[in-house]
Amino acid sequence: MLILGGVVMHIDKNLNITKILGRENKYLKPNFIFEELTISFLNEIYLSINKIKEARLYSDLATFGFWCRKKNIENLLKKYKNNNIRIGRGIVYHIAPSNVPMNFAYSFAFGMLSGNYNIVRLPSKKYYQIHVLCNVIRKICSKKKYKEILKHFLFIHYEKSSKISNYLSSQVDARLIWGGDETIKEFKKYDTHPRCVDLNFANRISFSIIKPSALKKLSNVNYLNFIKNFFNDSYLMDQKGCSSPKIILWFMDNKNQKNDKQIIEKFWNDLDIFVKSNYEDDLSISNKKIASLFYDTLNSGINYTVFYKNFNIVRLKINSLSNKIERMNNSYGTFIEKNIINLNSISKIVTKRYQTLTYFGIDDKEIIKTIKKNGILGIDRIVKVGRANDLDAIWDGYDIINSLSRIVSN
Repeated sequence: MLILGGVVMHIDKNLNITKILGRENKYLKPNFIFEELTISFLNEIYLSINKIKEARLYSDLATFGFWCRKKNIENLLKKYKNNNIRIGRGIVYHIAPSNVPMNFAYSFAFGMLSGNYNIVRLPSKKYYQIHVLCNVIRKICSKKKYKEILKHFLFIHYEKSSKISNYLSSQVDARLIWGGDETIKEFKKYDTHPRCVDLNFANRISFSIIKPSALKKLSNVNYLNFIKNFFNDSYLMDQKGCSSPKIILWFMDNKNQKNDKQIIEKFWNDLDIFVKSNYEDDLSISNKKIASLFYDTLNSGINYTVFYKNFNIVRLKINSLSNKIERMNNSYGTFIEKNIINLNSISKIVTKRYQTLTYFGIDDKEIIKTIKKNGILGIDRIVKVGRANDLDAIWDGYDIINSLSRIVSN
């Protein structure tokens, strides 16, 4: 039995739920947002991950650790400093996606910072990063100062089960559903409290706008860093993440397009060299690429020409911009590509499904002006190349901290 601020939750022992870390049988009350102990706990995660040499091999784990540092959380807190008293809603159920290893960690952190008790369903796939982070949290919570933290979360795992998901959904005050369209449809069928708040993170598509002439101005060090940043945005999750760019729009210099085209070819060649050294390709991935190309040919209605050197990078040069592009299912280093000379061109492709726009060589104010001018309904994030996967408290247009907490007016 779990009692939380007057709410009683019975976890049926007959359900096949594996409890990984945390506690369930304690009397709890919701916290105010950004409790000092929570901020200190997250900073301990940062310090601990920073000491693990292996963490450097997993950029997503290192990035999460860096996000947890006290300075970053205090900067985040500044956005929520006003006269309102905000307190957690109660019990939050986090349904993490299977294809993004560290998504559950950010979701958990948001739930903690918003003052809730958190039931986190971990991905079914056994990622090493999850193993490392769970060990880090376990060690931190063994310290006297942080034993209280264990009372505010429970990491669980269970095989796909509508019975368990329905049961947990009926008990909670909020749900974060990260699994995409099909998962959202499934979870909408389940019973919930009338005041249960759902944050649904649907399937999204993302793209990049890059100015070739700006690449030429970079020093060799900065250029190689750009290559690495683009790789991290695209290849770390095989373009499966909703924020990974699938479409590259080259913002051309109308008076010197020939030179720009040479810069573009150099970029792809240099990226190919980097991919060879940093990406584990195999026959199964090649087969998936081929299957994806066949699918796109049959279902998208888009005309494109395929270019590739050794299949690490596949370029699909489209003839014209169309919102049909969102039907394409490219991944594993497959990029839809088009040259543009006017930013207004993005209005031809962007729908409500578009999430992140990564950019380079362009003023973000010009992008915002273009969105407003054309009445574009999509694009929730505008960030520089290299920051596509930086998950933040504002995501998919939701303010997660505010959504998971309630105002107590006085």
